[in-house]
Amino acid sequence: MSSNSKLDLIGVISPLCLLKCKSVLTGMKSGHVLEVLLQDSGVVEKLVKIIERSQDQVMESKMEKDLYRICIKKGSKT
Repeated sequence: MSSNSKLDLIGVISPLCLLKCKSVLTGMKSGHVLEVLLQDSGVVEKLVKIIERSQDQVMESKMEKDLYRICIKKGSKT
């Protein structure tokens, strides 16, 4: 899946991962895709739950070698 932006959060601790991801998503245009790279499975679970409760959408979530790759489509601002 192609993305408009990439956010590398490998090695970043839990609360900062979520805050940085939210900050980048807030600045994106509707329909754009953010690719997020993470290592912590706990953060992945929390991030997916947060996205599912928002206007944004998880397009893809998979593990590759020792990292997780999540693609998030920015939802419309209603």
